[in-house]
Amino acid sequence: MLKAPLDILADKLRGYIGLAFDLMECPEKVQKACEALMPHLARIALDSTDPAGRLPIPIWMHRGCVPFISRQHFETIYWPTLRPIVEAIWAKGNQTLFYAEGKWDAHLAAFAALPAGSIVYHLDRTDAAEACRVLGRKFCLSGGVPNALLAFGKPEEVRARVRWLIENVGTEGGYILDASAIIQNDAKIDNLRAMADAAMEYGVYRSPSAPTAPIQMNDQPAGWSAKAVCIPYREREIPGDSEIVRRIWDENEQLAYLFIWHMLLSF
Repeated sequence: MLKAPLDILADKLRGYIGLAFDLMECPEKVQKACEALMPHLARIALDSTDPAGRLPIPIWMHRGCVPFISRQHFETIYWPTLRPIVEAIWAKGNQTLFYAEGKWDAHLAAFAALPAGSIVYHLDRTDAAEACRVLGRKFCLSGGVPNALLAFGKPEEVRARVRWLIENVGTEGGYILDASAIIQNDAKIDNLRAMADAAMEYGVYRSPSAPTAPIQMNDQPAGWSAKAVCIPYREREIPGDSEIVRRIWDENEQLAYLFIWHMLLSF
């Protein structure tokens, strides 16, 4: 699992309003905080990747797009502390799923600079046609069926949207049909049936798309030596075998470290 360092600040530590004030009053502290978070978030992501390279690491993208933050803060803080993590995950042979909640049109060009095949880009409010134009030949796209349409639209409208996505976004392969965001309880059953039926009717490719092989690299960015402990072990006057004491100490510290980061990433 993964979040951008700035989203950790906005979601869990400062709140969005607190982050907005911080970006205006002390942006240098925000940047340093994101840089401090980056190696730990990278470690959690890299340690939890699928060894077979089949499952992407999901990243929930919340507050990093315009208008939540300015384009300047995206280019100087948000993206420079996220992009190296995504590239390190790809270097290990794993994709990252960009669950891009909201509208990210302003930043598609930045994402396009990532290595081909390194991400799956999920369409929420991003313009699907523009995302296909900028990202479609490099990355798999998913989503694009609006949740409001599933909740309040008519089955024929859902079918029309699904057909448009398949024929325009998925015309050359590399498209996964899905709702724009997690399907909610207010989605109508008839609309979900229409979505599935339209997928079966229109979702047939003339030829299979060829997967892009990941670029394998062994080096990780300098300075990414975050240790999975909260309090490092130091020699203590505890009776018994010092090696056993150290091992138990380190094991408990690793559990505490993992618990803390899951609280920031999972909820």
